[in-house]
Amino acid sequence: MVRLAAVLVALALAVPSTGFARRSDTHAYRMDQMWSTVVRLLRVDYGFTIRDRDRDIGYLLFDYPHGNRSVPGSIELVPIEEGGRPQVRVTLSIPAMPAYIERMILDRLTRKLREDHGQPLLLPRRAAAGQAEDDEGSAGEGEEGEDATDD
Repeated sequence: MVRLAAVLVALALAVPSTGFARRSDTHAYRMDQMWSTVVRLLRVDYGFTIRDRDRDIGYLLFDYPHGNRSVPGSIELVPIEEGGRPQVRVTLSIPAMPAYIERMILDRLTRKLREDHGQPLLLPRRAAAGQAEDDEGSAGEGEEGEDATDD
């Protein structure tokens, strides 16, 4: 009985992981750049059918072709702020496929973003630097110059 349980555990570990997987990446591009690049990647580069999409909410539902059938997938784009910098978190899910498929698509998205839009714009942490200077009481002159460059 113990031997049977060990064999079952070994088989479970040997089977590629499918389902329940969700992969996420964060990119320092504007939301409109991310949206258009994701749509082009799925529809033009991969030729996937996009079943539903809502730019305002930031999601796409698509069909991932697998053999003679298609399996559903989704991408969610969420604007976030990390370290005082605006970014977009991309979450991809194709539950019926192994996790490496999601990773492959996200890696291709990263390459496409750089090809189409160049290196991401990493905005300086001006808010954090301004707060530190305010705490020291010396931010008066520096803030005006920094605000002028933000516009």
